[in-house]
Amino acid sequence: MVETAEIYDVVVIGGGPGGYAAALYGASAGLRVAVVEKDKVGGTCLHRGCIPAKEFLETASVFRSVKGAAEFGISAPVEKVDFSISQTRKQKVVDQLWKGLSGLMKGRGITTYEGFGTYLGAGQVQIDQGEIIEGENIILAAGSAPRSIPGFEVGEFVLTSDEVLALNEIPSRVAVIGGGAIGCEFASMMSDMGSEVTIIEAMPQILTGCDKDVADVVVRSFKKRNIQTFVNAAVKGHQPKGDSTTVLFGDDQSVEVDKIIVSV
Repeated sequence: MVETAEIYDVVVIGGGPGGYAAALYGASAGLRVAVVEKDKVGGTCLHRGCIPAKEFLETASVFRSVKGAAEFGISAPVEKVDFSISQTRKQKVVDQLWKGLSGLMKGRGITTYEGFGTYLGAGQVQIDQGEIIEGENIILAAGSAPRSIPGFEVGEFVLTSDEVLALNEIPSRVAVIGGGAIGCEFASMMSDMGSEVTIIEAMPQILTGCDKDVADVVVRSFKKRNIQTFVNAAVKGHQPKGDSTTVLFGDDQSVEVDKIIVSV
């Protein structure tokens, strides 16, 4: 066996919610634990997923409340959201949670290696084609990445959740491809912040994992907020022209937008 620098009871590849939870659990049981993470511990959920999305949903909720303040006799004129400020606030929240998690792991005696972990077999994990560490047990918690669909490669007009959560301004017109939980979340957020939103879903209903009665309530809510929803509508491509692009879908249907969010 190749000589290794360190030997652990458990080596976890991936520092997202699954990985760091397993590491903390192992450490609490008295095991010697290492985590290999190519970016920052916390994973997609903390840095490019759940937490940033909820922060922006809160921004949208506040904006919606302010716009409706006149109903309560409160004069609060507001025209738009300065999304760059929202981004700054989001990053402060994320950084605070990341520092707290990093401190917790360090306090539990968990060793964190920064780099891409490759499982070599026989209990060995290589970090960035360099250092090799060894574990009696190996946990693979490599996480996930946003999916794309043919004809909608990420670029000037096409965004995944990663790009949406890094925007500094809200587009005027948005098409959301995919009416699942993430797609509906982005649609709601964008609409509240002033975008014209169209949801395009290939299945017979949005939120396919939910009962139809639940999905229908969401559709009615979206309709009241002028969010257009199309179901049984597969996308066929998009045609860029100038500063916008036209999404082709369903039976010869189309919608012109500034950005496309892929959330399938």
